[in-house]
Amino acid sequence: MIESLRRLRSEDPSYSEGEVLGSMTVDPPEYLLEAFKIFANTNLNDPEMFRVTRSLEVESVRWLSKLFYGYGHGFLTYGGTESNITALYILRELTGGEIVIAPKSAHFSIRKACKILRLHLVEVGLGSDYYPDLSTMCELIKKYRDRLVAVVLTAGTTELGIVEPVDELVETCSDVDYVVHVDAAYGGLLAQVLRDGDVRYPVFDFRVDKVYTLSVDLHKLVAPAPCGAILLRSGELEELATFDAPYMPSGKQRTLLGTRSGGVAAVAWAVTQVLGVEGLKELARELRARALYLSRRLREIGVDVIREPELPIVTFKVPNRDRIIKALWSRKLYIYPTSIPGALRVVVGSHVTYEVADRLVNSLRELLG
Repeated sequence: MIESLRRLRSEDPSYSEGEVLGSMTVDPPEYLLEAFKIFANTNLNDPEMFRVTRSLEVESVRWLSKLFYGYGHGFLTYGGTESNITALYILRELTGGEIVIAPKSAHFSIRKACKILRLHLVEVGLGSDYYPDLSTMCELIKKYRDRLVAVVLTAGTTELGIVEPVDELVETCSDVDYVVHVDAAYGGLLAQVLRDGDVRYPVFDFRVDKVYTLSVDLHKLVAPAPCGAILLRSGELEELATFDAPYMPSGKQRTLLGTRSGGVAAVAWAVTQVLGVEGLKELARELRARALYLSRRLREIGVDVIREPELPIVTFKVPNRDRIIKALWSRKLYIYPTSIPGALRVVVGSHVTYEVADRLVNSLRELLG
């Protein structure tokens, strides 16, 4: 049976062969898979029985929260979509509102969350630089101030890796009461550990007083999926996602899920212990260096790279995009399209080496003639 599964897995794209170019998932190191396996049969939502598992979650959340200047509150999740749904649920319960304001660059899970929670999403356009129109956003905040659940901005947009200016929005629109959810699932860890380098990212963490919730994923950088977190400004917000569960030993259940595998906590804890901030920083620097290399190589063959990568995402335009995608996939270079007309996207994970970048560029040179 195991050999059959290995054979079946070989029929899908391979990370080790550098075939996976569009996905934000990564090929995790063996020690993290082993960490998950050890705690896979424990339940984070049964903290009385599995107290060690619960302690791993608490330690991991505290570590992540500290990185974002928080106060240790939040939950581990199965990834950005769950985190975003949870954040908007909590903020709906907090505010009693029904309106969510977000740029068109928001991840599709924000739209999904609004549909599930029966919230009305008001989308804001982007400028020619692909940044949200902050003046329009501020006007909408004032218009809907009495009905507002939250404003959503993204730290590491899906298509371009842009860290949106949370601090600038709050400074621009400071005379209104509202809260901000930051979807930092992809770019949060990267931007925080790269912040003292040569890129000046906007401040999007809990130092900004209107930021109440922040989602972040470890499985988009180093860990096996699923492994994410929703970080919260206060313990009061945790209580809003805690439910009575009379048959459980604790009498309570936390988060929107039921059973949550303790493997997630083991993986998150192992990342903090083995890599820590310095290990994550070294990895992030290397990935960004590879992204810059790919960007430069693409420009050398005349390809229109939309913007210089701030994070390890390279997005570029090609003529006859659908034909190019089909041809690249036939060569086992599994790249993704974007909503930007004619644009393709590469997410540079640890499996996207310089050699893989060269193979992609050489293929494009041949296909573009």
